[in-house]
Amino acid sequence: MIAYRPISLDDTDVQPLSDEAWRDGYPFVERMLHDWKSGANRFDGPGERLVGAFDDDTLVGFCGLNRDPYVSENAGRIRHLYVDLAHRHAGIARALVAQALDSASIWFPRVRLRATPASRSFYELLGFLVVDETEATHAKRLR
Repeated sequence: MIAYRPISLDDTDVQPLSDEAWRDGYPFVERMLHDWKSGANRFDGPGERLVGAFDDDTLVGFCGLNRDPYVSENAGRIRHLYVDLAHRHAGIARALVAQALDSASIWFPRVRLRATPASRSFYELLGFLVVDETEATHAKRLR
């Protein structure tokens, strides 16, 4: 049974997932760890959160929501969605995005993201629309 809860990278061991992501061609997890340690992004602003997926006590995925730093409007941004290889195609990524967006409309009328070519159809299945905007490939209106 997978459990979902907010996480802090101060007390959650993300390094195994970071190592796997690096080998899998996704360096953004290492960047997320660096930004957390430097204080550049700790998912602690109004409406922001970092959600983890746990199989027993083992972190198997995460997804973050930040205020979008690339626009002047008040918009959220889905960031750093990653699920380990052994747990993919089990609905965990979909649940992580749902958890990250839970109550997000209180803070953000719209959420944007930059999808990789491989993840574009996934986000479109979740209701994100293709956009032609600076630093975003998809967006979703929350209110």
